[in-house]
Amino acid sequence: MSGSAIVTMLGFLLTPVLSRIYPPAAYGQFAIFNSVVSNLNLLATLAYTSAIPLPHAKRDALAVVQLNVVLTLSVFAIVLLALALLGSHIMQWLDLQALGPWIYLLPVLMLLYNFSLTMSSWYIRTKSFRTRTTADVVMSVVSRSFTLGYGWFSGGQSAGLILGDSLGKITLFISLLRSGFQQELRILWRTFSWRRIRQAAYQYREFPLYVLPGGYVSTLSSQLPIFMLTGAFGSTVVGLYSFAASLLEIPVSLIGSGIAPVFYQKAAEVHNDEPERLKDITLNIYYKLLYIGLLPLGFITVFGDIIFKVVFGSQWEMAGVFTGYLGYYYIFRLTGQATGMIYNILQRQQFALLTNLMLLLTRGAGLAVGIWMKDVNMAMLLFGVGSLVSTFLIDLHILYLLKLPVLRIALRTILLLASALGFFYLVRLGFNQLHLQILDA
Repeated sequence: MSGSAIVTMLGFLLTPVLSRIYPPAAYGQFAIFNSVVSNLNLLATLAYTSAIPLPHAKRDALAVVQLNVVLTLSVFAIVLLALALLGSHIMQWLDLQALGPWIYLLPVLMLLYNFSLTMSSWYIRTKSFRTRTTADVVMSVVSRSFTLGYGWFSGGQSAGLILGDSLGKITLFISLLRSGFQQELRILWRTFSWRRIRQAAYQYREFPLYVLPGGYVSTLSSQLPIFMLTGAFGSTVVGLYSFAASLLEIPVSLIGSGIAPVFYQKAAEVHNDEPERLKDITLNIYYKLLYIGLLPLGFITVFGDIIFKVVFGSQWEMAGVFTGYLGYYYIFRLTGQATGMIYNILQRQQFALLTNLMLLLTRGAGLAVGIWMKDVNMAMLLFGVGSLVSTFLIDLHILYLLKLPVLRIALRTILLLASALGFFYLVRLGFNQLHLQILDA
């Protein structure tokens, strides 16, 4: 949590500066580039990185690590060859001509990020949470500093956002490698066995069969606005959405990313040793994350347009409007950071795939209606409402699998959400009345 807090503080301090250096269109191009990298990252390891904390024996866990390394190197070679042969066509298809030769960073970033993800999962297994925290902080400092400096001297070219993110991923890889994992490299090489790698791939086959498609569908559903809005409303609208979403991700990263790895390790341990306690610790973390996210995300839902206009400049006011459509959904993005791990622990990965498909279809339908009406506000409103309802139902389904009183939990959650939203709307109404009285005077 302390490391996440430092990263979040850096984001809050530098984002108002970056929003005045980089225009919405630059954020739009960065969002498209990042989407391509995210899709490659998902496909590279077939989701086997999530299986590293699960084996009891270290030798079996090392086999899963070796499997991830082999898969990552194979996809790296394929992507590198594709860019060498079809690089110009790919840039034209994605409308990334402005990036020029930087497009060839794609395979390198994919390679480094997946190696980092593999090491990060290993540190979760060994409870080395301080190591992960330190690496995240160093990555954030390096990435944002470079992005700020490059943008200042280049006049806000989108390459600054991409290069800053790239430098951050390189820093993350080096930090994780030099924080203890380099001591495992000799063991990894000495124990390398194709037979054990094949056994690991078969034993955890549910991950490529269900977790990978589920993760890909989840990523695609979060990227739907980027791909669908680009053709309908242009890269500026995509930049506004991406900027709004990146700020809403800050509390999720601060709280969820700090808690989720620890909860995953602990929940897997409890399920193996005291399975009857799993439902209690899951409900406990669900309510805690709900309480923590209720006030800040409720506040930005109601006051987002004002906050963005004042803090980031008038060109970002519409991004603040978008946060009003999305803010309450991110409450369940927060709770889902921890509860979503239960599907893996219970070996119910097929449900993760089905629920992510439901989320994708709901979001796609909402955006399609807004695009058909040629109304970006309607598109984002329906996208936000669909996301909110779907993620809430996914949380309830996970709690149902644990045989918890779902109806009572749902009613309590809805009452809390409605109370917070009503309170903030009354506060805004009071401020509006006060503002009108001051103008009349």
